[in-house]
Amino acid sequence: MPNEPPPPSSARIGDEEPSDRLDSWKDIAAYLKRDVSTVQRWEKRERMPVHRHVHDKLGTVYGFRLELDAWWRGRGSGLAQQQAPAAETTATPATLESGEDSQPHVPLDPGDHATPGHVRWARRWLVLAGLVAVAVVTIAYLSPFDRGGRTKPEIGSLAVLPLDNLSNDPTQEYVADGMTEALITELGKIGSLRVIARTSVMKYKGTHTPPSKVARELGVQALVAGSVLRSGDRVRMTAQLIDPDSDRPTWSEVHERDLREVLTLQREVTVAIARHVRARLTAPEQARLGKLRPVNPEAYESVLRARYLSVRTTDADSQAAIALLEHAVALDPEFAPAYAELASAHVVRLTFVTPEEAGELEQKAFAAAEKALSLDPDLPEAYLARGDLLWSHSHHFAHERAAQEFRRALNLNPNSDGAHRRLARVYVHVGFFEEALQHAAIALAINPSNAQALNSRAQALLWMGKDEEALATFLSIPGPVLPELVEANTVFTLLRLGRREEASLQLKAALRKYPNDKGGNLAGIEAMRLAESEPLKAAALIGTVARRKAVNPAHHAAYFAACASARMRRAKEAVDWLREAAETGFPCYPLFASDANLDPIRADPIFQGFMVDLQKRSTLLRKAMFPDRK
Repeated sequence: MPNEPPPPSSARIGDEEPSDRLDSWKDIAAYLKRDVSTVQRWEKRERMPVHRHVHDKLGTVYGFRLELDAWWRGRGSGLAQQQAPAAETTATPATLESGEDSQPHVPLDPGDHATPGHVRWARRWLVLAGLVAVAVVTIAYLSPFDRGGRTKPEIGSLAVLPLDNLSNDPTQEYVADGMTEALITELGKIGSLRVIARTSVMKYKGTHTPPSKVARELGVQALVAGSVLRSGDRVRMTAQLIDPDSDRPTWSEVHERDLREVLTLQREVTVAIARHVRARLTAPEQARLGKLRPVNPEAYESVLRARYLSVRTTDADSQAAIALLEHAVALDPEFAPAYAELASAHVVRLTFVTPEEAGELEQKAFAAAEKALSLDPDLPEAYLARGDLLWSHSHHFAHERAAQEFRRALNLNPNSDGAHRRLARVYVHVGFFEEALQHAAIALAINPSNAQALNSRAQALLWMGKDEEALATFLSIPGPVLPELVEANTVFTLLRLGRREEASLQLKAALRKYPNDKGGNLAGIEAMRLAESEPLKAAALIGTVARRKAVNPAHHAAYFAACASARMRRAKEAVDWLREAAETGFPCYPLFASDANLDPIRADPIFQGFMVDLQKRSTLLRKAMFPDRK
């Protein structure tokens, strides 16, 4: 069979005539110049764009020439070249359009020298096999899990695989990635579904990993796959729900709109998926999934480009993202998501600027978040940005107010691993370890690669005294995430376990990797390690922490310095460091009350007075954060 590509289609999205649609496996196979079994295999394993009628008989499919052409250019022609020519001549189209249950006819091998008796037995077996196939199809059709609107199993967890870019233009990749993220976000707002976060699914982009393996690795019941095809000002999104047990699509729909209505398009696909998986929608969720206002297409593209840059980690990327988002809100001053993205971009850039520049940047971030919420009070991203700003040095780590913002975001998007890991971070710093572990666990269930959640989990375990478990978690954190702090806490854990030689080797390696040590964490932990054996060197290192904190205050470094001072029995100096740690975001009473590093000064009246005040503060903070608890 020849390997030439299918005839190119000159149609644009929305312009297809009836003749541009292929209404059966046979038609699709003929268009691609392949047999039915081959195109069925490509649809299953290579995500060839084929659609299914939801309300018609089982297995009825159709396809569009335009989408098949785009898929062929990106993937199909390479598959055709891999096929052996001899294997292309034996199969004929199947008679039942029921997926891979239809088997092509394969003639007997001439070398078998079949006798009439053999032929009769073969025919009997073929008849029997046909009857079994009909029975299987009938049972499937009458089963409670078919597509005909009968009772379907409720799906409680799913992952949205990266949508394929069918635009035949690599520069349009950001559109497919942006719409993947948007679909994940919209589905995440449904509380009865657990939806895996974007960062955990993007690793499967372009890998052609079998759906069953993806679902097993992510721990979900179903997968959403699909594609995005943009043609001019029209966008078509195809979505399929894939059953991991069979690696087969059980449902698919095509949605198409003008680019100005792309937000509505995303909501339509979300609602269609939610309906098919029988997700339970609350009244507020139903209201939020209503139609949206049109959006300026150029503004929307600017937001997508900014999101594409947001996964980068350089100051240049953050500045470029801010410029794109400022352009978006200038084009469309009523586009609330653009303001929320702008607020988040300003927050990201705070990590790259000096303290003198931070004040103006924070004001811009607050203004963008407030504008977003004035236009749409249901934007979880705006609450996350506002919470991040409140839990910062300049706002003295307003734990209660920041947690309130993060909980608001979580009420709007229960599947926000970002909101869960932020709450875990706040709770672990104030000593509410059980709550921190709970939210870290949820964040990791949604996004197993959330390094920040792993860090909060490790810290909670460490400060609860579960040192072995904490060490294993610290060592599992993928970098880079707060690398100096993770390294310092790993050393801290080894010291608590009495593994001083390992701690020394770990610290030396960390100092080689991170010689700048901006927060003073490595200097602080080294001072703690040397406090008793080399007190003069430890004192010099504490001085280093004091100088570093003026530029980049770090409450963890302050705590390490307090432990070093306590081990040298300098009670007043230790309490001064503890007070600084508490005032700059780390009022962790349970840790201060139990850490053996502080034992040498526990009898000192200065320390005891400080701890009485800190305990009162901790009690008030718990009542404020959890007013419904007794």
